[in-house]
Order: sequence, then C-alpha cells, then structure tokens
Amino acid sequence: MGRNRSEGWQYAKITGHLNEEDVAELLKKDLQFQKDFLRKIKKTDRKIENVEVGGKNEKNVECILGGKTKSKSDLKIFLDDDSKYGISIKKSLGGQVFLIGVERFIKGFEKQYEKKISNNVKEAISLFWGTSPKVKEIISEYTVNKEYELKKNRLVSKTLLSYDSGLYNELLKWFSENIQEITDFCFSRGLAKNKEDYANYIWYSKEKGENIFSLKELQNAVSTSEVTYGIKNFGTTIQLPFGFVQWHSPKKIIPGQIQFHHNYKKITKLLNKD
Repeated sequence: MGRNRSEGWQYAKITGHLNEEDVAELLKKDLQFQKDFLRKIKKTDRKIENVEVGGKNEKNVECILGGKTKSKSDLKIFLDDDSKYGISIKKSLGGQVFLIGVERFIKGFEKQYEKKISNNVKEAISLFWGTSPKVKEIISEYTVNKEYELKKNRLVSKTLLSYDSGLYNELLKWFSENIQEITDFCFSRGLAKNKEDYANYIWYSKEKGENIFSLKELQNAVSTSEVTYGIKNFGTTIQLPFGFVQWHSPKKIIPGQIQFHHNYKKITKLLNKD
C-alpha cells in the first residue's frame, strides 16, 4: 500500500536523518570522502577533527523570536584550525527546504534582517496564503479557480490580479527585491538566533564532494534571476531562482503555511555547475 502525503513526509524526514548519519560516518572514516569535502570548501590543507549529527537527535537551538527552534544545519563539521561549518543535507534533488506559518514568516524575516515588510505586502501574503478574513468574500466576486480556492481558503495569483493588481505586483516585487535574504532565510538561518547554528553549505548527499554548494555563493547568484508567478492552475506558486514557494498544509489545517522548495537543477544552473 502506498503512503499518503503526510506519511510520505514523515518517511522522508526519517530516511533523511539516517542519511545524515551515513554521511557523518563517511566523513570520519573515508579518506577520499574527506578529501572531496575539504577540496570543495577550499580547505585542502586541513583535517576534520569531529562531525556532529543533528537529525533525529538534534537539540533545539535559540530562536530569534524567543524560545527554541530547529537549526537549518544537519551536520556540524569541525576542522583542526578551529573552524566549523554547518551543512544542510539534501537527500533528494527537490523537495521542501522550509515550512513556516505566515505570521511567523513575517515576524522572523523582519527580525532576522531588520527590514520592515510593508502593509501592502503583508496583505498580499495573507491573501495568497489564506490568512486574511477577506479571502472568501474576494473569491465569491473575483475567483478564476473557485473550487481550488475555496478548498484551500487562499487566492491564486490570477484572482489576486483581478482583485487588486497593485497587491499582485507588490508581492512579486517584494520576493524579487528580497530574494537574497529569502534564500538565506530558507537554507541558512531559518529562525535560529546564533550564527553557530546557521548552515554554510548545502550538500546533495547522493553524490560525493562535487555536489556541495556554498550558500553564500547561492545567495549571490540568485540576485540576477527572475521571480515569477507559476502558471499551473492560474498561479498557485511563486517560482524562485532556487525552486518555488507555495501554499501547503501537511495536516490539512486551514489556513495553510508557506512552503519553500529547493530544486537541484535550478541551483546547479545558477552556480554554473551543470
């Protein structure tokens, strides 16, 4: 019997964590694997002293909004020059990289980057991700995809355009103008307060060292790339240089959350690694 979407998500989390342990063991014991990694981070004259695994056993870290949160780093690698690197492990070539509630996204982004999101952009976010009390009223008058929008309690981009072209344009403009910070938020920082809990590299771990990418380089690369609304079902996503962002609710709860996806092909193309 096949897994439903919720079970599939849990399975991916579990197998991903096991994979992190495998990678950690290789980094500790396989000399060629160590060399591949050190070459990629330009530390060929150093040695790996220790590797710490997050995954199933990870401890929550300090959250920038108070309390605790999960680190974006799956592995912490310590070298013999006292430097350390946070690694975000990706087992598949595409999938979720960040899932976060709407209000938490807004507050977390503003706090991490000390940038105020305008009221118009906040309103557009609340309509696109369905936290606005006006959603059903707008759907009744402007919808282009009624069945889907009522089921998800959110607007697709074409309905947002019909309702208010200014909000439609401002939302896309905000993602475009803040794409470097958004990339950093999704892959490196998340809601972690302290720099030692950030990820510095993303590792597509089915392969060896050639698929380790600097998140700083990725941030720099996204700045010249286009951000657009998706076209499927009248625009349910925003297409980003590193993947896309969409509405998602793993537990079928309304309103849903903001789900960012990574895409290996997009990332390698950005970094001229394909």
